[in-house]
Amino acid sequence: MDNISSIIKKAQDDLFPELEKKIRLELQKKDKDWLIDQIIYLTCERHSLHEQKNKLENMKNRLARINKIGYDDQALTNFVDTYRKISRDDLQASGLLVNPPHMGLATIEPYQRSKKGEALLEKAQDILYLALYGDQTINVNLTRGQEEILTIILPQSKSDSLFFLKAVTEVNASGTWQDPDGISNDDHTNNVGLQVEFGDHKTGTIGMAIFVALNLINLLHVNEQIFYARMEKVERSSLQSL
Repeated sequence: MDNISSIIKKAQDDLFPELEKKIRLELQKKDKDWLIDQIIYLTCERHSLHEQKNKLENMKNRLARINKIGYDDQALTNFVDTYRKISRDDLQASGLLVNPPHMGLATIEPYQRSKKGEALLEKAQDILYLALYGDQTINVNLTRGQEEILTIILPQSKSDSLFFLKAVTEVNASGTWQDPDGISNDDHTNNVGLQVEFGDHKTGTIGMAIFVALNLINLLHVNEQIFYARMEKVERSSLQSL
């Protein structure tokens, strides 16, 4: 007995020869270079190569910006002093955020940030990157001593917001948080835990800069009501000198 699936398949089979004929006729009108470009584009799209290329380009630009400016302990202290108390209301009042979605819902898109908002997000991402990984090869001179592990928990659907992090361990977890307003419950949400080991200053200034940068990234892009992050000291690690 026929069902809806078999009916649809039969209709597709009947239409395919005519569709193929029309496509062939249209392609025959195109020149060789155009056809080659389209094949390359479709191949790259199928294997997500365009996205990989964009990420590599973004990282190249990030490293160039960091290297050009240069960062030391005082630069991170200045960053913390400037942005540690900033709030979503501050960002909206100053026009850096424009009609963003309710916190806990969708991520904030570029069109919902002004140029200054986009620049501040870029700066926060740069600070997070250099605080975790920066060294003299990219003109970053931070006093590191205590090894720490940073753990970040966020929805799987938003984990790509931190695509620029490297050497990250991912752990799947199920959310259980309930929004008192009933708007953005996290119950049974597919979450992911990201863990990164880094060297902190003995006074914790690098760790504080990481927290401030993460808060800005959340306010300007990730858009979670509860953006969970913690740091723990590492007593012994293979990354430490013996």
